[in-house]
Amino acid sequence: KNIPTKTRQNFFSNKHTDPSTRSEIWSQQADLGEELVNKHAWATPDDRCMKIIQHFGSKNGIIEIGCGSNAYWARMMSAHGIDVIAYDSCIGEGGQITNGGEKAGNPKQRKNTAKEKKRKRGPDLNSKIFDDGFEIHSGGPKALKLKNMYKRALFLCYPDEDVMEDDTRDDSAQSMGAACLEHYKGNTVIHVGELYGDTPSMDQAPWGRSSGSEFQQRLASEYHCILRAKLNNWLHVNDTISVWKRTELCSIVFQGDEGDDESDDEVEYRHIPEDQRLPTDVAAPCVKHLL
Repeated sequence: KNIPTKTRQNFFSNKHTDPSTRSEIWSQQADLGEELVNKHAWATPDDRCMKIIQHFGSKNGIIEIGCGSNAYWARMMSAHGIDVIAYDSCIGEGGQITNGGEKAGNPKQRKNTAKEKKRKRGPDLNSKIFDDGFEIHSGGPKALKLKNMYKRALFLCYPDEDVMEDDTRDDSAQSMGAACLEHYKGNTVIHVGELYGDTPSMDQAPWGRSSGSEFQQRLASEYHCILRAKLNNWLHVNDTISVWKRTELCSIVFQGDEGDDESDDEVEYRHIPEDQRLPTDVAAPCVKHLL
């Protein structure tokens, strides 16, 4: 908040921000960012987020996978009266930044310290109760297979923050987000973080820093986005909260040669109700007058 608006809006502009100013601000944000991530969460919730989550969790509640050892978002949901169940595979120190890993201000280290940047592993615990009485449970994506979990909306905040995008290996097996979609049979996914095309970082483009490519491709194929809202962000991050509904599929069979069933061709199409479609016409302020 202490950064002038002009500097914030033009932080990566060589024309408006000189290198020394950028370096000074970057270093300050890096140290503060790592501290806040370890104490709280990778992304910053606000009252508008809680209003959105409350709407989609009002009937059957929320299940969060990968809540982190702080369970910051889940505890805030609970404080707002939202019925939420939270899991993390490492409830001792899950979701925190390791020494030598990426600081909030040094995303380039993400690619160069792949072996170091894993979720910190703490004591093996089955559950953890906070001073406010909120309880989190040990578990990962397979918890979504438990009875009636499909009725809840799935909440994911930075599900793949420790997935290293690297052309030399397949990261799909490491994607917690993709594993969640594999096990989740419900209809609503709430995602917090960057999505395709959001990130200003060339090292993390195009998928961003919060969820892997396999997760995002499957999310966009099997679900459709009905809401997206900007969060309070660091200078180098463009996090949003987005809500996705499972898409209805329709199969059409195109008959082949008569008497040859094997030549029939079945094609699936997606049906998105009119009232669930995001606007198609969008324009930046500089060309808004053309629409």
